[in-house]
Amino acid sequence: MDGNAPAAADPSRTASPPRHAAALIALAIAMVGLATTLPLPLYGAFAAASGHGAGALALAFACYAATVILGTPLLGPLPDRIGRKPCVLLGVALAALSTLVLVIAPGLPALAAARTAQGLAMGCVAGAAAAWAAELGGGGAVGGARAARIVAAATIGSFATGGLLTLLALQVAPDRYPPLPFALHLGLAALLLPLVARLPETLRRPPGAARGPWLRRPAFPPGTWPTTLAILPGWGTTGTVLTSVPAVLTAAGMPQAGPAAACAMMALGVLAQFAQRRLAPRRAVAVGLALLVGAAALAFWGTVARAPWPLLIGGAAVGIAVYAFIYAGGLAAASAAASGEDRARAVAGYFVVAHLGFGAGPLAVGLAVDALGTGPALALAWLAVLLSVAALLPRLGRGA
Repeated sequence: MDGNAPAAADPSRTASPPRHAAALIALAIAMVGLATTLPLPLYGAFAAASGHGAGALALAFACYAATVILGTPLLGPLPDRIGRKPCVLLGVALAALSTLVLVIAPGLPALAAARTAQGLAMGCVAGAAAAWAAELGGGGAVGGARAARIVAAATIGSFATGGLLTLLALQVAPDRYPPLPFALHLGLAALLLPLVARLPETLRRPPGAARGPWLRRPAFPPGTWPTTLAILPGWGTTGTVLTSVPAVLTAAGMPQAGPAAACAMMALGVLAQFAQRRLAPRRAVAVGLALLVGAAALAFWGTVARAPWPLLIGGAAVGIAVYAFIYAGGLAAASAAASGEDRARAVAGYFVVAHLGFGAGPLAVGLAVDALGTGPALALAWLAVLLSVAALLPRLGRGA
């Protein structure tokens, strides 16, 4: 047996999986996704309560991206070393821990700790859940396709609804902390853990078989750099809408405007992924970059002008441009350019670059807001988007 190859699933353990196995794995993924977005409407309030500005908020927010970047080489191979079930259980537990930290000590230090736990949780479940669902579904092309649909639906659904649930709870009971969705998340996670623990493990090895490498280095297939680098301004802009925009508007006495725009961005953006399936990857990225220039301008202008409707429409447009076109196209391009183990490494490489934009971009904008003021900082952020798009579009058009 190849020492670097992951062990195959044991057919005797997956021949008759529980009928509810797929639903439980989907719920596990949703628990992790919800943890990352439930606190979103409270970011500005956390910053204000801690007496810090947009830069400190962006720094706490970036802990998630930093954790994903640093943990990708280790967490990627983990399901093939310790099993699918332990990874998923650990991910759900870390997601619950992130919510519990914010319940106990709301503020930026707790947000930084929570974002770190969320990054670890997502790293644990991302590959393990898909592999586990496919193997419990019988394996092969049918099982793999069904698992992909389950993972996509659970991830998109939880990302889209987490912030909206908290935003609605704040509308009903603005003075209640923690908001009701936080308590529900903790309760559901506590109920889910023992149910997931009862599912059969699918990773089995013959005695003495090697467990494979501890580290999986990210890879960047030739020809994918333009589609990969496009995610830097894309996720950099979404991160700015999630951090600096709410912080600025909360300080200006509009605490709900920023979270509303961020929720619109997340919800419409991820839902638009279902509608956009026909464009080739490079074409999708090019369309998304062109849309991003106008969408970012509208969202940033709405922030500076304290104009809720332009901000809301701009935020939604940013979400559609980034999640439905740039992200979906770039991820498809990276996946199509490799196969097998190399495909996993290519996808890991894409996410490393994506999270670099998700962390460094908002942090730079947040620090600029504190140093220069909202108008100049967001103007510079939009100029960076414009220059990035101008540099990338010709390369996408050439197919280089």
